Amino acid sequence: MSDESKYRKYAEKVKIFHGLSPEEVEFILHCGNVLHFHENQTIFHEGMLGTNVFIVLSGEVGIYNKSELIAKCEVGDAFGEMAVLNRRPRIASATAITPAKVFTLDERSINNILEKHVAVRLLLNVIHILSERLEKANAENVELRKALRRTGGAPARQQTH
Repeated sequence: MSDESKYRKYAEKVKIFHGLSPEEVEFILHCGNVLHFHENQTIFHEGMLGTNVFIVLSGEVGIYNKSELIAKCEVGDAFGEMAVLNRRPRIASATAITPAKVFTLDERSINNILEKHVAVRLLLNVIHILSERLEKANAENVELRKALRRTGGAPARQQTH
């Protein structure tokens, strides 16, 4: 497989790279690092300051809050971006569910990329991904509230005087 077709394939499979040319994908990939994790190996811990964004290249990664699985990341999925964007400690831990190959960009590399013309497309993709997550969380919240009302377990409303 040629380098161009490899980068084109990344642009198709990795949501954060959608709409980028093979040359732009190559540029981004050369700014970061590829890391390998064993099954059950922790990638980062809840509470750590987040300075890296991660993209799953192979395997599966679990996102855990207080040891409860809250999301599964598969090939092409990005994770860890919220802590970097918000400059706050991570609200969850990430652990390889299977052996995993993960691409990572640190904050310095991200800033370098943002100075280039590829930044607009990349940022639009990040916004799209975060919007999808928010939409899904909102839908789950609505379903949870409906289920609570059906079972009589609806949270009490605050009374106003």
